[in-house]
Amino acid sequence: MLARPGRAGLADRGRAPAHRRARRGDRASRVGPARGRRDQQRRTAELGRRGGGAAAPHHRPAHRAARRLRLRPGHGVLLRPGRRRGLRQVPGRPRHGGGARVAVGARPRRRLDRRGPGRRRGEPPVRGRVRPLRPGRLWAAVAVSALPFCYPLARADLAGGPVPAVAGVCGLLGGLALWWQVALGARQAARLFGADRGRILTAHAWLGSGGAFLVLLHPLLEATAELRGPDYLVAVDFTWVESTYTSLGRLALLMFLALWLTSTLLRAAARHRVWRYAHYLSYPLVALVFLHADGIGTFLGAVPWLRAYWLALAAAFGAVTLWRLLAPLLVPRYRLAAAERVSGAVTVYRLAPRGRRRVRPLPGQFCHLRTSVLSRSHPLSAVRSDPETAELVFAVRDAGSFTVRLRRLRPGATVLVDGPHGAFTREAQLGGEPAVLIAGGIGVTPFVDLALRRPDVTLFHAVASPADAVFAPELRRALGERYVPSRRDGVPPERFTGARLTRGAPARARYFVCGSPRFVAGIIRELRSRGVPRDRVLTERFEW
Repeated sequence: MLARPGRAGLADRGRAPAHRRARRGDRASRVGPARGRRDQQRRTAELGRRGGGAAAPHHRPAHRAARRLRLRPGHGVLLRPGRRRGLRQVPGRPRHGGGARVAVGARPRRRLDRRGPGRRRGEPPVRGRVRPLRPGRLWAAVAVSALPFCYPLARADLAGGPVPAVAGVCGLLGGLALWWQVALGARQAARLFGADRGRILTAHAWLGSGGAFLVLLHPLLEATAELRGPDYLVAVDFTWVESTYTSLGRLALLMFLALWLTSTLLRAAARHRVWRYAHYLSYPLVALVFLHADGIGTFLGAVPWLRAYWLALAAAFGAVTLWRLLAPLLVPRYRLAAAERVSGAVTVYRLAPRGRRRVRPLPGQFCHLRTSVLSRSHPLSAVRSDPETAELVFAVRDAGSFTVRLRRLRPGATVLVDGPHGAFTREAQLGGEPAVLIAGGIGVTPFVDLALRRPDVTLFHAVASPADAVFAPELRRALGERYVPSRRDGVPPERFTGARLTRGAPARARYFVCGSPRFVAGIIRELRSRGVPRDRVLTERFEW
C-alpha cells in the first residue's frame, strides 16, 4: 500500500505478518533492484510526516500495475500530493527494466512533455488547440449546400422555359455564395472548418469570384427572357407587390456592384478603411437577396421543402449577424499592465487578464485587439503568453490610427482580446521537420516564442537598422548563431538571397515567412529560384 504525502503514521500502524512481508519482498526483488522493505516504509512514513518530497519507488510486476491502472507496460504513474485520486500517466520508460514505475511525492516544477517541443506540463498540447483546415471538408460543405438548388433545373416548366429556369438557379446559387462569404467572414464560424485563417480567406475569395459571376448572370438572363432593355436592370418601382420584390433585387445588384468594384478594380487605390466599410454592405445585400428570392418565389413558392431550406439559410444568416454584433461584448477583457518603447517605431505592450476568462495563444497565433466595444478590432501576433499568469505580450509597430490609440492608453486601461486565431507555425511546433523562419521587420513577432521553445530552428531577420531588431538579445541567447539579422553593428549588411536562406537546410525543411506583402513575395521568389517546392513555404502577410 502506498502512502500519501501529508499522512503520517502509516509505518507505525498494524503491520502484516512476517511471512507475508517476506513474500512481498521476494516478489519486489524479482522485478527491480533489491530494497529493504522496512527501510522503504520508514522513509515513506518520514516523508509523509514532512508533507513533501518524493519517496523511493515501489516496484510491482508490470502486468499487475498495468492491469490495475489500465496503462500500457512501460508507462509511469505520478501520484500528486494533496489529491485523493492523483494518478497521472506520464509518457516515458521506467528507470528499471521491467515494471511500471509508481512514484509518491511532489510533482517536478518543470518537466517537458514529449507531445510538444518545449511545452511545460500543464500547457495545452498543440494537437488539442490548433486544428488544421481540411479544404476538402469546406468545399464538401459548400457542394452539399448547393445540391438542393439544382433540383429546379429538372422542373423548368415551373419557370416557363429553360432560360428563366437557369436564371432562377443562378440567382439562388449566387445568393448561396454570398451567404457563405458572410459565414466565413465571421471568425467564430470559420473555426468550424479549422484555424488556418489564410485558407479560409482563400476560400472566401474563390466564393466571391464564383458568386459574382452567378449574381451578374442572373439579371442578364432574366432581361433576356423578358426581352427587356438595360433599364430593366436598374429601374426601381415600389408601386405594387411584385415590382417591390423585383426592386429589392435591383438594389441588391447595385450594392453588389459597389462591393465588387472596391474589392477588385479599386482595391489597390482605395484605402483599407474604405474597403472595409464597403464590405459592411454585404450584410444588407444578403438580406435583400433573401427577401427578393422569397418574394418572387418562382421556385420557392412551388417547392415547399426548397422554401423551407431557403428560410433556414436566412435564419442562419441572422444568427451569424447577431453573433458578430454581440461578439465584442463577450470577449475576455485585459488591462494594460505595461508599455515599453523598444525602438523608434515599435512598442511592446504587456496585458494582464481581468477576471477568470483567459486567452492562451500558441506560438504563431494572433489575437484581435480593440480598445472599446464600439472600436474596430485589429489582428496582432502574440509575442508570448505566460502559462501561469496568462499575461500576453504584443509588439506593435506604428502604423495607422489604431496604434496611435494604443500609445495613448494608460496603465490599467481595458483592452478587449479576441482569440487565439491562426495556425501559421503549427508544423514547426510539432517538431517533426527542420524549420527555417524568415521575418521582415516586425514580422518576427510570431517567431519569438517558437524560437525560445525550439532552439534548433534557424531565424533570418531582415531589418532596416540594428535598432529595429527587436528581441535580438533573447533570440541570440536562445539560438546562438542560428539567429541571423540582416544588419549588425560593425558588420556589412547581409542580403537574404535564396542561396543564403537554403544554405545548410535539408531538402525536407519547411520555410515560414512573415512580413509585408512585398517582402513575402520577394522571399518566395528567392526560395523558388533554389527549387524549394511551394508546399514547403508557409507565409503570413502583415497588412493594415
